[in-house]
Amino acid sequence: MTDFLQSINPATGEVVYRVRKTSPQEVEFHVQTARTGFGQWQNQPLRDRIDCVKRVKALLIERSDLFADMITKEMGRPRTEALVLELSASLDVMDYYIRKGPVLLKEKTVPVHNLLFKFRESRYLTQPLGVLGIITPWNWPLLIPLGCIVPALIAGNGIVFKPSEYTPGTGQMIRQLFLDAGVPEDVFQAVQGHGDVGQALVLSDVEKLFFTGSTEVGQKIMEQAAHNLKPVVLELGGHDPAIVCNDANLESTTSGLVWGSFCNAGQNCNGVERIFVQEDVLDLFVKKFVQKVSQLRLGDGMLPDSDMGALALEKELIKMEAIIQNAVRDGSEILVGGKRKESLGKQFFEPTVLLHPNRQTMPEDCEYFGPVVILIPFSDDEEAIAMANCSEFGLTASVWSQNRKRSKMIASRLEAGTVMINDVIVSFGIPESDWTGVKKSGVGWVHGEKGLDEMVNKKFLHRNRLSRSQNFWWFPYEKSMSTGIGFGHIYLYHASRIQKMKALIRTLLTFFPYLLINRTKKTKL
Repeated sequence: MTDFLQSINPATGEVVYRVRKTSPQEVEFHVQTARTGFGQWQNQPLRDRIDCVKRVKALLIERSDLFADMITKEMGRPRTEALVLELSASLDVMDYYIRKGPVLLKEKTVPVHNLLFKFRESRYLTQPLGVLGIITPWNWPLLIPLGCIVPALIAGNGIVFKPSEYTPGTGQMIRQLFLDAGVPEDVFQAVQGHGDVGQALVLSDVEKLFFTGSTEVGQKIMEQAAHNLKPVVLELGGHDPAIVCNDANLESTTSGLVWGSFCNAGQNCNGVERIFVQEDVLDLFVKKFVQKVSQLRLGDGMLPDSDMGALALEKELIKMEAIIQNAVRDGSEILVGGKRKESLGKQFFEPTVLLHPNRQTMPEDCEYFGPVVILIPFSDDEEAIAMANCSEFGLTASVWSQNRKRSKMIASRLEAGTVMINDVIVSFGIPESDWTGVKKSGVGWVHGEKGLDEMVNKKFLHRNRLSRSQNFWWFPYEKSMSTGIGFGHIYLYHASRIQKMKALIRTLLTFFPYLLINRTKKTKL
């Protein structure tokens, strides 16, 4: 086994980047190194940690072209997409946490409604967890890592970052970006390698693990982490539906769904894979949709006029062929595409549209993760909702309608972590969006306030201002306590105001003498 890891340009077959592999045995060393750095990093003032991220942002702007080139060469997406989606969204994520970090991490007063605790002080304190393991995929090699790394460091954690083995160059550039901005080297550790290195990180002494990838691998990680109760955040696969109503603007809808289906060659966990079209507009939708798909230009992502690049991994082409073959066997019709584009290179695959007219049998419920989308007609909203929810996945969905009330009703009943109306995909690039999945699409949150909460211990602090007082529920128990509690329940929770006032009088008569008589006795206990 070679000691080096190299990435290959899927469009040309050329070696892009070469880096030394981390052995599984070395992973724990990196974890402990990050733990040493964490001890000092967590004590740095928050403003200093944020200043570091500001410098990272400035450097990323300077190096945007270098990152766009590396992303395109390592995983194949068009360079324009790398700039517009990866770079722009990454800068926005950093800007969000730079501005909102101090607000989200500061101590917060917690209002307590119960009268028994009105003379108390309740607050939330946030403390970093320690060392976090971050494992990220190849399909978004910049945005997904930064969506975890930035809030983790601002919150005061140390990290051990494992980029995908298919995009090691982008991963190495990310780490260098932070080191050049002044983040201590021991705080930000990186490991390079295949699944055995990822497994070593899962089994290591990190406080929490963040993983983005397939549902199959996510399930294995959760099983392994469960042995020592290590918490995990898993952003997993999707089989995302779009519902096109008969009142949708078909011109903008077809344009949006062509992009949502074939952006990044369909290699998005939140890409559109199933499109349910109301049957009375199906023919017109198909005509417009297929026409626009047929006009997509395949080519090397480094060429400025390429709409869709090569697939990142050759094994994904084999998967696409199997999905199409199974769909045709089950009654689907190929409307456009369906095969490799070998004249461009061995990893190019045509954007493919299938029509599945038989609603009695649904297509295979799996994540396509490639340039294949399937069209399925529906009669009414209830049928569309039922078919869209007929999946083990629940990451994102979209609804296309000009009727605000109708689209909101449909969206509210779809089983997904995120639903967009008249748009697709970009919710992941909105940093305020707390991102999660339901069913087999995820555990926990990334981005937004909840994503930051995943990276801290949100400690509840409760102080009794009346430090000399004695709580009536302390020892010793007496009969009058039970009597008073009964009246107290009526006063606090009964619906009738008359009953509440009567109970208040009885409660006061019961407890005031009790507290006066027992103050000294309870203190001695």
